[in-house]
Amino acid sequence: MTIQLSPFLPFRTFLTFLTFRSFRPFRLSLLAVLACSAPRQNMDPGPQPNSDGFSLVLTNHHLLDVNIFLQHDGQADRVAMVNAATSRTLVLPLYMLGQSGNIRLIAEPIGDDTRYTTDILTVQPGQIVSLNVENPIPRSNYSIQ
Repeated sequence: MTIQLSPFLPFRTFLTFLTFRSFRPFRLSLLAVLACSAPRQNMDPGPQPNSDGFSLVLTNHHLLDVNIFLQHDGQADRVAMVNAATSRTLVLPLYMLGQSGNIRLIAEPIGDDTRYTTDILTVQPGQIVSLNVENPIPRSNYSIQ
């Protein structure tokens, strides 16, 4: 009885060498990196930017859609677009109050040249600011709760 060796035996041995020996440093370094990394879910979460914010309730009674801007520290940021005859509630982050907490709301109907600008409002974190945009824009009003 004679044992026949396969002609592909040297090739198979070469493949075994490549898969187990040449990738051994790579596998060891990958294992070391994974072993040293800490799980992310156990980290203490940082403060949430919206945790001490304030609410903005927008009610649009105008016939047109209205862009709402919030002016703080001399700059105006567009915060929302409220569709005609709808309401929308936003929770804005604390940095939108600026350094002094003084803000101004601006309502501009899209496609119209008029605008409504509130007085300077002093808002504290956690308060609710309501803005009602009326059909003749000068009749619009606001309240702080």
